[in-house]
Amino acid sequence: MGVTRRILVTGSASGIGAALVTMLREADDEVIGLDRAGGDIVCDLCDPDAIADVAARLDGPLAGLAHVAGLPGTASVDAIFAVNVNAPRILTQALADKLDDRAAIVAVSSVTAARCTLTDGEKDALLDAPLDDLMRKSGIEDGKAAYEHSKALLNRWVQGAASDFRPRSIRVNTVSPGPVETPILRDFEESIGADRIAGAARLTGRHADPREIASAIAFLLSRDAAWINGTDLKVDGGYHAFRSVMEPA
Repeated sequence: MGVTRRILVTGSASGIGAALVTMLREADDEVIGLDRAGGDIVCDLCDPDAIADVAARLDGPLAGLAHVAGLPGTASVDAIFAVNVNAPRILTQALADKLDDRAAIVAVSSVTAARCTLTDGEKDALLDAPLDDLMRKSGIEDGKAAYEHSKALLNRWVQGAASDFRPRSIRVNTVSPGPVETPILRDFEESIGADRIAGAARLTGRHADPREIASAIAFLLSRDAAWINGTDLKVDGGYHAFRSVMEPA
């Protein structure tokens, strides 16, 4: 049996997060689940002070950090940016000293990040803005666009974090699912459009099971992924590949 790892998973009470917690515990990892309700730790990720309090009370060392919690486009714009962009940054920074050297961080993004038209420079400017000013500076008032932009900003932050953590050999990556059979799939049908969600299933044959996304996260958290860093792994059943060959350029 290998050495037991301590791993923090946000969004642990349902969907992909719950599947990941089960999978890691089956592998004898010590998992700390964080959620706004139903987690080992209860925390509102919209509240930076609550995040800081949790981080201060959490014992290290941590071998892994999985940012699974996220809000769909049916939520308010400010909440989307707070949970999808700011919370991973705040929590990671607050826990940095409690991470093992050679630890792994994985954040759940989305294939919809590709719809964000911001340049890397524009993303960097937004990420450099004060945390409470991100929504205003983005100029976004629509939940669907906020979701797409939030995931694109998350991807960009991960690239910078991978560079920042390089001296400690801490890896930082994202996984980008397409539609997944989770309780918030109906929210995505409402914000993105039921026809588009159904169209994705027609291309791939079905929607993903939460454990299929959790497996990719667990892999990136493991030493088997030791040479994968600063990367976004699409876990979409081939959706983007199929679109690229089936639709005219």
